[in-house]
Amino acid sequence: MKNQKKHVVRRLFKFFKGQRLKMLMVFLGAVVSSAAFIVTPIYIGHGIDQIVDIMKGTVSGTGNSMDLTPLLPIIAILTSLNILSFAASYLQEYLVAEVAETVSLNMRGAMSKKLHRLPLRFYDSTEKGEILSRTTSDIEKIAESLRQGVSQLISSFVRVIFSISMLLIISPRLSLVVFLTIGLATVGTIFITQRSRKSFLKNQATLGRLNGNIEEIFTGHLVIKAFNHEKEAFYNFKKINDQLCKDSRNAEILQYLVAPAVRITNSLGYIIIAVMSSFSLMQGRMSLGTVQMFIQYTDKASEPIIQAANIINMMQSALAAAQRFFEILDEPEETPDTQSSVSIHKPQGRVELDHVQFGYDPNILLMRDICLHVNPGEKVAIVGHTGAGKTTLVNLLMRFYDIQSGSILIDGIETNRMTRADLRSLFGMVLQDTWLFSGSIGDNIAYGKPDATDTEIIAAAKSARADYFIRTLPDGYQTILEEDGSNVSQGQRQLLTIARAILADPAILILDEATSSVDTRTEKEIQKAMNNLMKGRTSFIIAHKLSTIQDADLILVMEQGNIIEQGTHDQLLASKGAYSQLYQSQFA
Repeated sequence: MKNQKKHVVRRLFKFFKGQRLKMLMVFLGAVVSSAAFIVTPIYIGHGIDQIVDIMKGTVSGTGNSMDLTPLLPIIAILTSLNILSFAASYLQEYLVAEVAETVSLNMRGAMSKKLHRLPLRFYDSTEKGEILSRTTSDIEKIAESLRQGVSQLISSFVRVIFSISMLLIISPRLSLVVFLTIGLATVGTIFITQRSRKSFLKNQATLGRLNGNIEEIFTGHLVIKAFNHEKEAFYNFKKINDQLCKDSRNAEILQYLVAPAVRITNSLGYIIIAVMSSFSLMQGRMSLGTVQMFIQYTDKASEPIIQAANIINMMQSALAAAQRFFEILDEPEETPDTQSSVSIHKPQGRVELDHVQFGYDPNILLMRDICLHVNPGEKVAIVGHTGAGKTTLVNLLMRFYDIQSGSILIDGIETNRMTRADLRSLFGMVLQDTWLFSGSIGDNIAYGKPDATDTEIIAAAKSARADYFIRTLPDGYQTILEEDGSNVSQGQRQLLTIARAILADPAILILDEATSSVDTRTEKEIQKAMNNLMKGRTSFIIAHKLSTIQDADLILVMEQGNIIEQGTHDQLLASKGAYSQLYQSQFA
């Protein structure tokens, strides 16, 4: 655990790149602020001795009655020291806040780059809320700890060093008592913080689960209401929320135990110092001002220990968050693109699968010895029951997953010899689950072709039968879509994604249940548009409605990841196999 902690801290420092000068300024600010703060008791002690001398002179009649003139230089020096301490502290806090924001900016940038390099397998196995929690909450926890903790930790360290130096100068004998109490407080702090980190790590993990649950409730609220599952959803949320409360309480119990434990130790030290300094005062070895000075320095040496203990304990939460952050950064990435990549400049759309084998788990194959040959411009339909492997097959074509053996070729070139960007630029995809981003309708249609003209965007919308409904909107193509396009209907969202695919003008088209979420009339219009779009393009269509794919050049029937039948509609009906049974079940 200790080595792991050091490893996390060492990796975290990499995000401080370019911040050395600012951190040096923070340290210098801490030195100046602490020096001004530490010197103050000396002048307060001198002031007290001056007041004692003035009072003695007044009582004995040897001095002017309460002449406070000698105190004016001391008051001026104390005022200047406090102003200097304030200015240095302000500069220190400002620079630390700037460093913290820069570090969190760098961490979010690193996380964003990493998420784009992760394979689809990672997103299949990780909750969205968990990813969101590690990308936002965990990074913010680290930034918050930096903002609140770094400057205080540096100041505490400098003040302890200065205070101990002054204590040794004033009274080495009494200083031994202070060292003993500081040592006990340090040991107690280390003991508590070592145990609190586990609690903070568990707390952050539970927070991730809660974010995942909230995301699930928000995205599925219509289904929850439709099935009257509000109570069950609330119960699941309450269970995780109660666990988070429990984990937070356990972490905070340890966190808030530090300060009282240190203060009790310091209080015992104060009592011993008060007794010993009283004897020194009565014996004339120390003046009243010196005693007061020593007690103040004792406090100034002890209080930073309490602050540092609280900060170090707070840092345990940041280290737990950093550990979760680095877990994402340590996830295995997609296989890097080959450096000697090949590009297809004039794609024809020929697709071949040669003895392909694939499994989500490398040890458990889902697809075995898949062979397929599709000529340019052919229309290929993929049918089968849910979970048969239809979507997996097209995901392999676009190399969202890497196959275990065999090869997939586009126009005679193996896809693993192409960069993923070049490969995926050959495909246009219309998914069953529509995805639109917050922005104008025009920008959404042009997502696959950012440099498209307004004329091209409108032409694509017309081909997708979307132009009419777009023009009925108050702002037309400039209408801003809300998150996930929730201010337009499901059918309209589907039309926009089809227009997006049309504008991209791909060589190969993939339609994954493209018309399953629209009404019959809209489906017919979309089908006409799709027929025009598919002319001259190799097309893969995943559909449960067999009426839409009867004119396909090739129909693949899949079951448990394998192609069990292939042929035209008439050929498969004549064979009276699995396809025939599917057809009869829909049209009987």
